[in-house]
Amino acid sequence: MEMKNRLGVHIRMQTSFDDVIKRADFLRVPFFQCFFVVQETGRFVTVTYDDVRAFLAARRGRFGDLFCHVSYWVNLASLGNNGYPQLRREITLAKRLEFTHFVLHAGTAKGALQKDEGIDALAFALNNIFRRERDIIILLENTCHANLAIGSDINDFNQLLEKLDRPERVGFCIDTAHAYSYGYNIASSDGQHDFIALLDKTIGIERVELIHLNDTAENLGSYIDRHVIIGHGVIGEHALKSFAMHPQLQHIPLIMELPELSMQEELAVLEMVRGW
Repeated sequence: MEMKNRLGVHIRMQTSFDDVIKRADFLRVPFFQCFFVVQETGRFVTVTYDDVRAFLAARRGRFGDLFCHVSYWVNLASLGNNGYPQLRREITLAKRLEFTHFVLHAGTAKGALQKDEGIDALAFALNNIFRRERDIIILLENTCHANLAIGSDINDFNQLLEKLDRPERVGFCIDTAHAYSYGYNIASSDGQHDFIALLDKTIGIERVELIHLNDTAENLGSYIDRHVIIGHGVIGEHALKSFAMHPQLQHIPLIMELPELSMQEELAVLEMVRGW
């Protein structure tokens, strides 16, 4: 797959889906990811019938897969309030707008004493969703946090799959910045080899359906999530290119989640990566 057809970007929701489409057109991406929450207000986006009709006209004519990044309010690994009603709301809107994938942080075992309890809670919630929804694709994303966070350690996902009634309904999104900040040294060739081997051994490369291609300003094992422009961080352009172009991964779509930039600055970064 040519890089120009493989590379998308996360677009911030400024006011409406119309703004998202305009930015995606300017950046010339074949697909994109966005939240359904307006950045400045933190509120769920308001959508009218006309908004839906206009979005679908653009979506059907110009874009392939579309990725809804589920709100951080949703924490399906929590033993208390897990944000499930918000997730249902986002699923309903995503289906109206013909988004194809939901990128979901596995969450934190809030209210639990051990991480296993959070994995059980997450499995219960996902099994519930899959009983109600037959045609949605959920991609669980690795994170970079420690303690009771689920999915920073890739082995958590392997444990989760064993508890799902329909494990084939779950895919995975691998974030390079999160992996590095958690402690997987993908900045080195040996570290990349070990990390890719771990993915294959635990969840299986065939389950990785998206890569968040991100650099980070934080040190290896810092547990801090802070993205920077590719090549401006500690992973570096060379290592990220090597990861993205690895023979086992080079078929997987890429989305960059960049810090806030002007459209011209963002386009320049996209053009750099398209040149790989």
